[in-house]
Parts: sequence; structure tokens; C-alpha cells
Amino acid sequence: MNMTFGKVSAADLVILALLVVYPLFEWRWYWPRVSRAIRAGMAGARIRFYRGTIVVEWVVTLCVLALWIARPRAWTALWLGGIRPLRFSLGCLLAIVVIVLFVLQAQRLRKALARPKTLASLREKFASAYLLAPETAGERSVFWLASITAGVCEEIIYRGFLMSLVATWTGLIAAVIISSIVFGYGHIYLGIAQVPRTAIAGLVLALVVVGSGSLLPAMVIHAAIDWSSGEIGFRVAQASLANAAVSATVAN
Repeated sequence: MNMTFGKVSAADLVILALLVVYPLFEWRWYWPRVSRAIRAGMAGARIRFYRGTIVVEWVVTLCVLALWIARPRAWTALWLGGIRPLRFSLGCLLAIVVIVLFVLQAQRLRKALARPKTLASLREKFASAYLLAPETAGERSVFWLASITAGVCEEIIYRGFLMSLVATWTGLIAAVIISSIVFGYGHIYLGIAQVPRTAIAGLVLALVVVGSGSLLPAMVIHAAIDWSSGEIGFRVAQASLANAAVSATVAN
């Protein structure tokens, strides 16, 4: 595959700087205010955060795509185009398997949440992420859009643009590792403990891209991962509310 990135421009460095600076802004200023609003029960706080994330990611992604058109650069350098049928087919097969597994997990979750011990265990396990997970049907629908956005945009930004940019300086192997670390850092607003976990997920997605020769399978897998985490959070929240309502009725 032709991975020719071309000459690094000032616009490339601006986008790179944004990937370094924005996570700090989100971690130290934006997310703390959003989380306080959510804890205070402010209506629409989660939805505004989801929408803000969607807008930011699409703006950066469109800048990357515009840069590719303006230079112009080979789309293969963004892992879009130049598909090799066998590798791409295997990547698509992996994406299908992941989707099926997540759907089966969601079906099992419905039954598991009927057991109080399982519900308590899941609430404890996802305690650090519950603020981000949707709790209402309206939040859930916007979260789905955010999941799709993350799958498409973050793959173009991190596994497409960033990995190709870094590869011009370090080679592909180091670029896979470095872009995965930056991907983890990009989610630092969730807490420092989440950075290595997210970096590992980024490394897996990078290997899917390199193995399949395309961003597309990784986009589907990424969106499915985010959708699944949101769906678990939503179902746990709904089950918790239902249990609380039953307990209140019994107490009265």
C-alpha cells in the first residue's frame, strides 16, 4: 500500500497541536463543569456534551479531509483506498464478529440485570463511567450518534492522519504505538487510569487497520465498542431506577 504522506505542512502541525492541547482543556476545564452539571441533575447536560463532542470531532475530521484534498495526498496514506480484497474481507469479517458478540452480550444483559447481585456488580464496575453513559431515551439516541461519530472521526484522526504523520518521522511500527498512546491521552478527561486502557484499545484498532489495509473495519468496531458501553450504562441505569421505584413503593 502507498503510504506516501508527502511534505508535512503547517496545517498538519496545527492539527497535531490541537490533539495535544484540546484533551488538556477537556480534562481540566470542560468535563469537570459538565460532570458537575450532570451530578446536579441539570436537564440536557449529557446531551449537550454529546453534541459538543460530535461537533468538535467532525470539525477536526473535515479539516483533515480538506487538507488531503488541498495538498493533494494519496487516500491510501489515510488508509482509505487501495483496498486488497482478501485483507479487507478478513477485516470486515472481524467487524461482523464483534457486532454479533456485542448484540449477544446485550441480550444476555437483559436477563442478568434481573438479578440484584449482578446489577450491583455492574453498577460498581461502571461507577467511573456512569456520568458519561446515557440514562434516558433521548440521551440514548444522541449517544448512538456520538458512537458513530467516534467510530468514523477518531479513526480518521488517530489511525489515519496521526499514524501516517508520525510514520513519516518514525516508520510504521513506532507510529502505531505512538498514535495509540496519543489516542489514550485524548481520553484523559475520563481519568488518568483510563488512559492506558484506551491506549490498548487504540493499539488493537491500529493493528486492525494495518492488518486489513483500511480504516473501515476499525470504524465499525470502534463504533460498536462505544455503542456497547453506552448500552450497558443505559440498561444498568434503567434497571437501577426500576429497582429504586419498587423499593420506594414497598417502603410506602
